[in-house]
Amino acid sequence: MGTTLLPGGAGKYVLCVDPACPRCQEPLTAPHMLLHCPNHKVQRDHLEAALHSHGLVINLSNVLDPKGAARGPVFSALAKYLLDCQIAYRSRSLGEGEQPTPTQLLSHVTDLF
Repeated sequence: MGTTLLPGGAGKYVLCVDPACPRCQEPLTAPHMLLHCPNHKVQRDHLEAALHSHGLVINLSNVLDPKGAARGPVFSALAKYLLDCQIAYRSRSLGEGEQPTPTQLLSHVTDLF
C-alpha cells in the first residue's frame, strides 16, 4: 500500500487523523519528520554529524538502514533524535523516567515506517 502509521500516511485513509505536522503543518511523513521539519533542526544536527562521521549524507536510506560500521552510531543518534524531538513512544512496560532500549526504540520506529 506504500503508507506508514505516521499521521501523514494513515491520515489519508483513517478519519479523524490529522495528517499535518503539529509544529509546521506540513504533511507528517517519515522524510518530513526525520529530514526536513524546521522545528527539529537543532536535534537533527547530532544525527547528521553521526552520518557525516562515517562519510554518509543525511537521507532516509542512510538514516533507517545505515551500512557497516555506521549502523550502531547512526542508530544511537537516531534514538537520541527521536527522544529529543519527543517522537519516541513511552512504553507502558517502562518505569518512570526510564528510557527505551535501542532494540525497543528500533522496533517502534520499524512499526511507524
